Amino acid sequence: MISNYSDILKYAKEHKITIGAFNSFNMETLQAVVSAAEKKQVPLIVQTYHAHAEYAGAEYMRAIYGVAAEHASVKIALGLDHGQSFAQAEKCINVGYTGVMIDLASEDYDVNVKETKRVVELAHSKGISVEAELGVIADADRSLEEIAAGYTDPEVARRFARDTGVDCLAVSVGTAHGNYAHTPKINFDLLKELVDTVSCPIVVHGGSGTPDEDVEEMVRLGIAKLNVGTDFFNAYKKAMFDMMNEKGLGVEATDVMAAARKAVEEVALHKLDILTRFRV
Repeated sequence: MISNYSDILKYAKEHKITIGAFNSFNMETLQAVVSAAEKKQVPLIVQTYHAHAEYAGAEYMRAIYGVAAEHASVKIALGLDHGQSFAQAEKCINVGYTGVMIDLASEDYDVNVKETKRVVELAHSKGISVEAELGVIADADRSLEEIAAGYTDPEVARRFARDTGVDCLAVSVGTAHGNYAHTPKINFDLLKELVDTVSCPIVVHGGSGTPDEDVEEMVRLGIAKLNVGTDFFNAYKKAMFDMMNEKGLGVEATDVMAAARKAVEEVALHKLDILTRFRV
C-alpha cells in the first residue's frame, strides 16, 4: 500500500516500534526490503540516497516502488534520502515520491530554515512528508571525538521543528554513515531529551554497524525511524562476489542478482526483528 511518512510514523508511535528506513538503489534491493517488511507485517520506508537518485533515476525508482507498494499488504513509503537542494526534492516530489529529506544541516541555521520551509510548503501541498537534519552526522571513519563534536543541540532542534513544520527530524547522537572505524558511542541521554522534547518524531541515521543492543535501546527510547544503507550494500556486494568466485563467469547473471537479493533480505529481516522488539 502506497503511503507517506506521516501515516507510517503514526503507526510506529501507536504500536511502539521504530520504522526501518532502508536504502535501495535498484529492483533487487527494493524487492528484498519490501519482502522482509511483508514477512514481518510492518510498514517500511524505502529510501533512495541522493546520489543513487541521480544514478538510477528518480522516475525509475518511483516506478519500481509503485509496483512493489501496490502489491504489498503493508504500508510502504518512498523517500529521498539526504536531498541536497530544493530542486532535487522538487524533482522527487513531482515524480511521485511520498517523502523527501532536505539535508542542509551544514548550512547556516537561517538558510536551513528558509530552504526547508520551501520544501515543506511544496510537499505538504501534495500530501508528501518532509524530513530535515540538524547536527553533523559524520562519516564512520572519523574518530569518536569528531563524531561527538557534531551532536545536535536540543534547544536548536526544538526551535527548528517549530520554525519549519517538518514531519520528522534527523539528529546526531553518535552514529555515523558508512563502515565504522570504531564501535560507535551513542549519547542516550541526549537522544532521550530529543525524543521527549522536540515536537516532531526523531530519526537516527547510521544504523549500519551499530551494535544490536544500542539499536534496541534507541527503539526503547522511542526513535521514530532508523536509517540503514551500508549493511545492505555490503551484504549485496559480498553475495555477488561469493557467487561469482564459486561459479565463475559462466554463472547466470540472474543467479548472481538473486543471491544478492536474498542476502539483503536476510539483513532486513534481522533489522526489523530489533526495530519491532517492543511491538504492541
